[in-house]
Amino acid sequence: MSSQDKTLLLFLLGVLLFASPLVAWWTRSGAPWYLPYLLWGGIIALAWVVQWRRGRHDL
Repeated sequence: MSSQDKTLLLFLLGVLLFASPLVAWWTRSGAPWYLPYLLWGGIIALAWVVQWRRGRHDL
């Protein structure tokens, strides 16, 4: 799987979490206040891993 495919999958995961009916899950009244920050942090961490695994020679 190429890095462009991984980046696209990561983007689609972000869209799924932040622009779909799943928003109701993490915005419900009983959810912790930091849950959206954890989700964004997870997306950012996954993007970092994808970029790190590409290496310096794939530019």
